[in-house]
Order: sequence, then structure tokens, then C-alpha cells
Amino acid sequence: MEIVTAFDPPQETWLAGHRGIDIRALPGEPLRAPTSGAVRFRGSVAGTDTVSITTDSGRTVSFQPATTDLAVGDAFAAGERIGEVTDGAHCDEDCLHIGVWPTESDRAYVDPAPFFGQDASVLLPLSRKPAEEPAGDDGDSGAGSWGGHRNGRIPASAMCELKTAPGQLLRCDAQAAFDRLSFAFEARFGRPISVTDAYRDYDTQVVLKKRKGRMAATPGTSNHGWALAVDLGGGINAFGSAEHEWMRANAPTFGWVHPAWARQSGSLPEPWHWEFRK
Repeated sequence: MEIVTAFDPPQETWLAGHRGIDIRALPGEPLRAPTSGAVRFRGSVAGTDTVSITTDSGRTVSFQPATTDLAVGDAFAAGERIGEVTDGAHCDEDCLHIGVWPTESDRAYVDPAPFFGQDASVLLPLSRKPAEEPAGDDGDSGAGSWGGHRNGRIPASAMCELKTAPGQLLRCDAQAAFDRLSFAFEARFGRPISVTDAYRDYDTQVVLKKRKGRMAATPGTSNHGWALAVDLGGGINAFGSAEHEWMRANAPTFGWVHPAWARQSGSLPEPWHWEFRK
């Protein structure tokens, strides 16, 4: 999640300010639930497509511009696709505005970034780089073609949904291994692993390439397109965090590795990106 405009609320509720965050997003990108909840509102606000949800944790989250086919009151699980980004963003470039407030408050907006696990930089300063990388794997990935399928064009019937992150798909052996890993993570940190992306179909790869440039793989080549890679949040997406270090030490036991290129000393550091190699 790339934040382009940070949270900057006014000192008084009636003053001007930025009561949410803007993240980079293109029309047509899927809108996924950050946590379980239900649709609160769908429609137009001041001429802008708007979707609001109420989370099971008691917050209201609004998205603009966005639309959904779900009805008000429809429930969903964390990670489920609940809609998509539409045209009409207020940014100079395409973006999605997110606002968060406690449902029982009078719209006392809070910073959405921590809610999405994005309150800190994903890169650890070099001055704080560990003297040695945690042992456990050599960073080699096993992601690649399988089953005669084409990248990004794997039928849903050939994959399995993550039990710990509903709505996200992986090859079935990778799914089973990841769920075991997530259960172990939950035993240590009290919550399952936050999955922001898993299988990525070809059309989504095209959208992300337009948005992220060199930070995204050429469509048809992404390891996400083989249903053998995940992008993770919840602290794992920050080098040096307790969650990231735990993953480096334990994930290989379950067949999941942090590829060498994605490490802090790699060619394209991505603490959030993990791949299945068994």
C-alpha cells in the first residue's frame, strides 16, 4: 500500500484538513476488506462513488471512489473482495481515499495507516541492519509453472482458499502450508498473518504494472501469477520487526521463504514478499 497523502486532521472538527489517507490505486483495482465486517453504505457522496463498511472491531471505514455489488448489511471476511476502485479520485494521479473512525463516535477520525499495518516505513535504516541475517534458508524460490497452467490464468478450481485469509487463493499445497504457518504465527503474536495479496490474475498484473512500474513484474511473469507467492502486512512488512524476524527464522520450516532479491541487501528490497518453494 503506497500512501501518497498522509493523515493530517484539523485541530477543530469544523476546520479544513485531511481526515484520512490517499493510497495509490487505479480504476478497476479490487477493493479488499482489511478485516471482517459488513457493508454500511454504498452510493454517492458529493458526487463521488463511496463504499463504507463497519468492522467487527467497531470501526467504520470509508473508501472513495469505490463501488460494490454487495448490499448494505452483507457480511464479509478479512481479505474478501468487496468492490473495486472507480474513476473520480481527487488526487492529481489516481488514488483511493480511506477514512476511519470509531463507529460509536461522532466521526472522530483516526489515522487509517496503523489500521492497515502501514504506520511505519517498510525499510529498516542501514544503521540498524542486523549484523547477520537470521539462519533458516538460502533464499531460493520454487515458484514457477505447474499443472500446464499459464501465469495469471489458473482456474479457481485448481487452487484453494486460505482458511486464515479468506478470499485469497494459492496452489493447494502452498495454501495448506501457509495456513499451518499462520496458525504458528498466531500462537506467537495473537493474530493470524495479514495477507494483502496472494494469487494475482493476469488482468490484475496489468493494472499493477501500470501503477508500480519497475516495482511490479511484467504481466505474465509474476510469481503471484503461479499462486505461489504472498504479500504480507501486520509488521512482517517491516525489516527488523519482531514479526519479520520470526518469519525469517520459522517460515522455511513450512516451505515459505523470503527470496534473496527481496531482502534488505537484495536488488529490490520487499520485506512483505514471500514465496513457496516445496
